[in-house]
Amino acid sequence: MTDAPDAVVSAFEAERRRLLHRQWIHALLGVGITSVILGLSFHQSQFFDPEIGANPIGRILEFLARMAPHLRTEALLEGREVDGSLASWFYDLPGWLAALWETIEIAVVATVFGAVAAVFASFLCARNLMPWAPVRFLVRRLLEAIRTVPDLIMALILVAAFGAGATAGVITLTIATLGGLGKLFAEINEEVDPRQLEMLDAAGAGPVSKIRFGVLPQVLPNYASYILLRLEINVAAAGALGIVGAGGIGLELQRAITYTEFSTYLAILLLMVLVIFVIDMTSEAIRHNLLLRAEKS
Repeated sequence: MTDAPDAVVSAFEAERRRLLHRQWIHALLGVGITSVILGLSFHQSQFFDPEIGANPIGRILEFLARMAPHLRTEALLEGREVDGSLASWFYDLPGWLAALWETIEIAVVATVFGAVAAVFASFLCARNLMPWAPVRFLVRRLLEAIRTVPDLIMALILVAAFGAGATAGVITLTIATLGGLGKLFAEINEEVDPRQLEMLDAAGAGPVSKIRFGVLPQVLPNYASYILLRLEINVAAAGALGIVGAGGIGLELQRAITYTEFSTYLAILLLMVLVIFVIDMTSEAIRHNLLLRAEKS
């Protein structure tokens, strides 16, 4: 009687050891392949090339030291004309704030337009909402095509078409937002509780009524969470796109790069980081509030 249980336990342990051994082999193989790819990437990118210093960490630290402003404690609160003061470091603060406000406006408008378009696109490519497979296929491929185009390339094309300014930035980020949020919203739509849709079908509801009463109440908190996250991304992206002429604070950053004003880089970047911090904290509070309301309802 005891031989059978012992045999079962032995077989279980043997199978367990075999599976663990296979997992270890797969893990080591994955680490080896990743290491080879990483090593080749370092070699091809000349990251450790002796001709350019062979000390990337040192070069990064040297660049950061150049960006650091030369502030003096005794002159910290003096006027803009005094070298070593905060005012002399942020010498064009009103102009930077105006450009930063334009960056925020670009991001907000693009996020709204792109999110609205993404909502409609998500309904067309969700398997539980769009019964026609060709429509789903075409919309999904369109969203994938949008995501493959880098924002900077798209901005360069639109700047050439519309000229330098905020219009190119808004269109670029609207298209990028559509591509990113459309996929996420479609996946959210496909995860809704199907029982509510089945009840609406039984009641004879049409497609619009199913979306209005069966889908939107379930997905709105997640929609809002991703839209707010995308807004943070678009603020940073709008700043980067300004470098190629798409408006906003990036134009000021490009000017500082052109004249190698290293400390100005840091001043403008700190302003951008501060704005993103504020947006992040605000959106986090909004997301938590929406999630709590959704749980209560």
